[in-house]
Amino acid sequence: MTGSRGVGTVGTSGTGADRDVLLATKLRPPPLRDGFVTRPRVFASLADAVSRELVVVSAPAGFGKSSAISEWAARCGTPVAWLSLDDADNDPVRFWRHVAAALDVARPGLAEAVSARSGALSTPSYHAAVAALVNEFAESAETVVLVLDDYHVVDSAAVHASLTDLLEHLPAALRLLVATRADPPLPLARMRARGRLAELRAEDLRFTVAESGALLGAATARSLPPEATAALAARTEGWAAGLQLAALSLARRADVERFVAEFSGSNRFVLDYLTEEVLDGQPADVRRFLLETSVLERLSGPLCDAVRGRDDSQQLLEQIEQANLFLHPLDDVRRWWRYHHLFADLLRARLAREQPGRVEVLHRAAGDWYARHRLADQAVHHLLAIGDHERAADIVGEHAETRFRRREAATLYRWLAALPDELLRLRPHLCATKALAALVSGRVEEVEPLLADAEGGPDAGAEPGLGPLPAVVALVHAELALRTGSGGAAVRHARDGLALVDRADGYLEYFLRYDLAAGFLLEGAADAAEPLLDELVVHPWAARADPFFAARTLSLTGWMRVVQGRLDEALRIYRSALDTWARPADRTHLPDAGVAHARLAQILFLRGGLDAAAEQAEAAVELCRRLGRPRWQVTALVVAARVRHARGEHDRATEALDEAGRLAAGAGVAAPIAASVGVQAARIALAHGRVDEVADWVRTRGLGTADEPHYPREPEYLLLARVLVRRQPQQAVELLEGWHDLAVVQHRTGSVVEIRVLQTLAHAELGDRAGAATLLVEALALAAPHRQLQVFVDEGAAAAALLRELLVGRRLERLDGGRAVPQAFLSALSAAFDRGGHPLLPAARRGAVAAPGLVEPLTAREKEILSLLADGRPNRAIAEELVISVDTVKRHVTHVLDKLAATNRTEAVARARALGLLP
Repeated sequence: MTGSRGVGTVGTSGTGADRDVLLATKLRPPPLRDGFVTRPRVFASLADAVSRELVVVSAPAGFGKSSAISEWAARCGTPVAWLSLDDADNDPVRFWRHVAAALDVARPGLAEAVSARSGALSTPSYHAAVAALVNEFAESAETVVLVLDDYHVVDSAAVHASLTDLLEHLPAALRLLVATRADPPLPLARMRARGRLAELRAEDLRFTVAESGALLGAATARSLPPEATAALAARTEGWAAGLQLAALSLARRADVERFVAEFSGSNRFVLDYLTEEVLDGQPADVRRFLLETSVLERLSGPLCDAVRGRDDSQQLLEQIEQANLFLHPLDDVRRWWRYHHLFADLLRARLAREQPGRVEVLHRAAGDWYARHRLADQAVHHLLAIGDHERAADIVGEHAETRFRRREAATLYRWLAALPDELLRLRPHLCATKALAALVSGRVEEVEPLLADAEGGPDAGAEPGLGPLPAVVALVHAELALRTGSGGAAVRHARDGLALVDRADGYLEYFLRYDLAAGFLLEGAADAAEPLLDELVVHPWAARADPFFAARTLSLTGWMRVVQGRLDEALRIYRSALDTWARPADRTHLPDAGVAHARLAQILFLRGGLDAAAEQAEAAVELCRRLGRPRWQVTALVVAARVRHARGEHDRATEALDEAGRLAAGAGVAAPIAASVGVQAARIALAHGRVDEVADWVRTRGLGTADEPHYPREPEYLLLARVLVRRQPQQAVELLEGWHDLAVVQHRTGSVVEIRVLQTLAHAELGDRAGAATLLVEALALAAPHRQLQVFVDEGAAAAALLRELLVGRRLERLDGGRAVPQAFLSALSAAFDRGGHPLLPAARRGAVAAPGLVEPLTAREKEILSLLADGRPNRAIAEELVISVDTVKRHVTHVLDKLAATNRTEAVARARALGLLP
């Protein structure tokens, strides 16, 4: 086993700013010390256990869990990734970042593939990291065992849920070994029933009499009488910590029999008795060192010097390690150590009893040292331990942007939640920061009260944090507005915030601009969003941040192009995004990859590519499920339902909408996204002729023809228009005019096309065939450059009939002038209507030649006649060539002229060439 590559440690110079410099100490198992007792029985149990997908080693403290696993890891011959957990790993983003770093030791390059894929500014997606790990190991031939030591310190439901997700999709090349003091809330019963779980308990780890004798003999350098060994093994009940403490005491005593007789009882009694024995037997300087440094979770020479106010700590650490005083090295160069957890607890209890006044001094010195080295987690821990909330609050404010940039909102929230409410109210900037951290962490119900405290608190002055307090408050309000689908409110709040910040405000300024662009898009104002997104792509703060922030901007830019109807550009953006976010070798994904698949499905669907759209839609649904993002999962399911219905998969379309409906009823799904489920269900019902049912649904939504057009509700009002076309077409015309004007002003070409198609149907219902034809030609001309086909096909037989009228004769040419609607688009449209079950032209006879623009397809014989006409052959020459009568030729020529809507042979040949029937 080796330490993690590229992770530094804090030395005497103590830089390490903005880095997790202690991570390396978490990525190696406890080294096997001199005199370690090999236990073949436990080794064999572990070797057999790792053939299962999950191994749980569960026993109380001091049973030697870590040592036993460490021995197995050193000798097993299988790549082992080790992660020692602590309280900070309750932040899911940090947990998975550390898991990736641990696995990177065994699989170099893995951390880079996973590091940017574990969170989001919106409700975080920790399942993204799971998806990345699953994909990374999916094709691997070499098994890696991931050891999570001290898992009992984890109490985060998000961590447990994401680890459960990993277990549900665990690839064959990855095994998980969890060491814990209590059974974790993972699906143990289910895995046990399926034979996927192996377990080692306290009974499996207890030292036998023989093993106890070996341990005591190695530690005391003498052979103990068998009866003494048996007595100690019995009274410690094979408990490793008790045996080790007994060995330390025995090393200084000659009267073994008396020693054995003097103690009995519970493990706690044994600990108290033996610790006192061990401590009292140490030199004064060592004893003092042990007590003073017990406040530290990890120890290094410079840190201990700072805490103790001395300069001999490095030598004492090495001396204590050599004396086997429960001090474990955490790296290969003897810079970092930790005490055995039980031993540390006992030392702290003794310190508090003997020197209560020193505890605060020691914690404060440790907090100051960590703060100087910009190790905020540890600094805050020590300051909170002594109730120095003011200093802890200072450090939290200084590190707020860093934690948001690293998407460690859960850590920031944990810090702020540990501070007294009355202190936060006196520091309104921290109230606002906590509101944002709560929002990002999914605690939406806490946001409004915190904002009220922030806005009602005293003047924040120059308090450190994300930026000016009103701007932070504005950002939180903007984020809340986006989550509820209120684009206008998001725009107002983001503008208010931007008026108070500049580029120096980094995170704050970037996300205010992002929320402003997103708010404009929610309102349909794509032109207003475009310059903002262009600027965000090259924003200097985002360039220094991780790829996630660029991914968000890229995804939003793609959606802007869809809103504008610029489908070619949107297609390029999303395909490029997936190429950027998903390496071809492993297809690991950033959080927005599921959204990209959904948007690709939508674009391909609009272009009539149903098979390709179905492939993308299914990928979107699966990935959004895995990424744990409900609102995007709803979007993906609605797109999938639309594609499935178009392909005739009606039951599967209903299943998708049922699942989307259940998700949309939960928290975190904006109103327009939730409404899209009902809209799609209603459109399917309408396609099946259930007009009354759809009319009832429209009434429940409170939609009226006199309502002011507002882009977020456009799909609902266009559904109302579809009902009115069938029942009150004049009202449909009046309703659609306002929506058309808004779409034109906002340059939303896709919406303009759809509205024009519906206006066409309404005018046709009113008997205005000429007006309908003019509107339909305009819709075709707008749709052709972007190859929007499905918007016509979705309207079924009524749209097919109107298009058929245009294509009969030369009506389209007369209205269009032959300029804006290319023949290739008409051909693709005709094929799309054929697939949709509403052919634009009558079914061709065997051998017939069809083309859009023909009244009826040419028969094979008529195609031969046409070719000879193009050669300039007269009727008699044609009759001789085909061995038919001249009258028959005349009849065929008449049919050809009629079908091509031509008045003479020359015009017929020109028309045939324009339609692609002749070269």
